[in-house]
Amino acid sequence: MNTTVRVLVLMSVVLLYYWLGKAALFRAARYLAAVTRIGPARWGTAQRADVFELAVAGASHVVVVAALLAVTGISPGMLVSGLASLQLLGLGVLLGIGELALGSLLCRALIEMTLVRGKPTRRAAAPPSSRISNSPHADARSRTAVRTRPAAPGGGGREDQGMALRSWLGRSRGGWIRHHLTALKVLPLWAALGLTGVQVASEELVFRGVAITWLRDAGPVVALTTSIVLFIVMQAFFMSSWQGAMFPVVGGVVMGIVHGLVFWAVPDVAPLVVAHVVFFVFAVL
Repeated sequence: MNTTVRVLVLMSVVLLYYWLGKAALFRAARYLAAVTRIGPARWGTAQRADVFELAVAGASHVVVVAALLAVTGISPGMLVSGLASLQLLGLGVLLGIGELALGSLLCRALIEMTLVRGKPTRRAAAPPSSRISNSPHADARSRTAVRTRPAAPGGGGREDQGMALRSWLGRSRGGWIRHHLTALKVLPLWAALGLTGVQVASEELVFRGVAITWLRDAGPVVALTTSIVLFIVMQAFFMSSWQGAMFPVVGGVVMGIVHGLVFWAVPDVAPLVVAHVVFFVFAVL
């Protein structure tokens, strides 16, 4: 296949599986959760649906990875590349922590900028009228007017700003991120981390292991741009609002660029999987 066809195949995977395919799988999982009682009795229908959706997402990811390896001809040995190096795995932990710190900083900066731009301008208090200024009590009334003048935007608005920030954070815990939060809440820790790990590992294999390896002959610009853009686009799927989508998208920008550059230089998947898991688990806790 030439480079254009390869890029189109990867784009088709993102659109057909990560968007349309997952939408169909999630609908089926929600239907199954509504008509069955699979799982502990303490689970509600919504919790059961979240766990089912996460489970089908993980299983379908494995199928997609297998299909891509068959189509691209990439060796399955890539799945465990770097796994035997404890030093690289340790660096993966540090990489995930650093990416989380940078992503959190960028998200906070974007939220602050948005809140400042959207803050209404407060009107200054009107000057005392000529009738008040001519009255015997003009000085007292003037002082009262000064004391009751609305507070400056930088002072009294801190509480409102904090509430707005909490609202942003609340939106970020919806959409597909809710699946992982529910899993961490209702499943044993090993099971929740296992489901999350399968999905995260599959994303690293698709967007770094397969995409960059398959397009390596086309050069770093084509390979990295395709990998990064598709990974960022995928993050926005199934989020309930643009405010909520900002968090995974910013994380996708940071991780897409960093992991793309690292994999181009050192084509080992396992350390990047570790970094991705560390980033995601600490981000949702």
